[in-house]
Amino acid sequence: MRRVNQFRPGAMHLAKQIRGAKPSNWSTTHGRIAAPNLATSGQSQFWESKRGARDAPARQQQACQLWRQESLMNNGNGNHHTAISLPGFEGVLTLPGQPFPAAPEGDRLEGIIRMLLTEIGVDVNSEHFRETPARVATFYREFTRGYKTNPAAILKTFRAKSSSLVVVSHIDFFSLCPHHLLVYGGKVHFAYVPDQQIVGVSKIPRLVHALARRPVVQEALAADIADAFMSVVKPLGCAVKAIGHHDCVAARGVRCPSAVMTTVVTRGIFQEKEALCREFDRAVAEAQKCTR
Repeated sequence: MRRVNQFRPGAMHLAKQIRGAKPSNWSTTHGRIAAPNLATSGQSQFWESKRGARDAPARQQQACQLWRQESLMNNGNGNHHTAISLPGFEGVLTLPGQPFPAAPEGDRLEGIIRMLLTEIGVDVNSEHFRETPARVATFYREFTRGYKTNPAAILKTFRAKSSSLVVVSHIDFFSLCPHHLLVYGGKVHFAYVPDQQIVGVSKIPRLVHALARRPVVQEALAADIADAFMSVVKPLGCAVKAIGHHDCVAARGVRCPSAVMTTVVTRGIFQEKEALCREFDRAVAEAQKCTR
C-alpha cells in the first residue's frame, strides 16, 4: 500500500490511499480517474478501472456527474443555471446551453464581463481590475441605448411653409463596430428640404446620437438616420454624410490610423436634383470655417 502525496496542484486534499497503486501506473491508459464529490460535503472518492481506455467516455461522464454541484444561482432575471466546480479551477463553469452565472451583485452583464476577463488571464481581484466589470457593463449599456430609441419621440415637428434647404453639419458621434465591438466615431452632416414641417435644430443631433448608440456599421447608421427622418418628418428629401475614423482599422488588422470612411445617403428630392447635393456640400464647407 502506497500513499499518494500529490494529485493535482491545489487539490492535494483529494488524494487518498490507493490500494496496490504505483506512481508510474497513474495514467489515462489504465483509466484511473479521480474526482471530488462536491455533493457529499467535499468527501473524496476515487474510481479505478482495469477495463482499459475503451471505457474512458463512460468514466468521464461519471466523473462529471460527481463533480456536478446543483447550485441554483439566481442570475437576476429569475433564471437559474447548473454550476460545475473542477479541481484547480476556482471559478464557475457553466454548462452549454445554460444561462451565464450572475455577478455577486446580481448584475448578469457584469458577471459575463468578469468571466471574460478571467478567461484571458486577468486577475479581476487586483487593484486596477476590481471595478472593471462594473465599468465595462456601464459602458456597454450606454453604447446600446439606441436599441430603445423611438425616433418619433425625438423628432417633434412644427408647422412651417418653408421649403428652403436646411443643413445641420459637424455633428460629433460615436458608435460601436459590430464586427469587433470597438469604438468608432466622427462627424455627421445632415440636410433636408421641408414639406410644411420642420424640426428644432437640436433634434437632428439628438437623432444622430440616439441611433449611433448601438453596434452598427457606418453605412447602415447613415441610412437609418435618413430613413427615420423621412418616416417621421416626411420632408421632400434629406441627405446624410457620415465621416468616421474606425479603431478596428487603426489599432488592429491593417493598422491604418489615417484611413477615413465616408458614407453618403440621399432620399427623395436629393436623388433627383444634383444641384441640391452640391449646395449641401458648399454649406458644409462654409460651416467648417465657423466651427470652434
